[in-house]
Amino acid sequence: MHEEKETYQVGEEINEKIKDFLVSGIKKGDLRDDIKIMPTIMQFWGMLSGLIQLATNKEEYIEKTIHLSKIQFLEYGFDMLYRLIDKEGAK
Repeated sequence: MHEEKETYQVGEEINEKIKDFLVSGIKKGDLRDDIKIMPTIMQFWGMLSGLIQLATNKEEYIEKTIHLSKIQFLEYGFDMLYRLIDKEGAK
């Protein structure tokens, strides 16, 4: 039970850092101003975990079919996620 509580606290700390990043980016005009903070955080968690799982479980397939290494695939995926919230990427 203690480990579960620590994991929860770490997750909440990460959520706060992501929230700070989003709020700061919106205020600076770098990120879209129509972002809903908590749903965006939850969507990012889901998308990031899916990308990481896919890159790990299908590494050989990714290299063979789209000719990207695991790292390249993850970098491309992370870039796509950022473009979803980037003010310039929304155009």
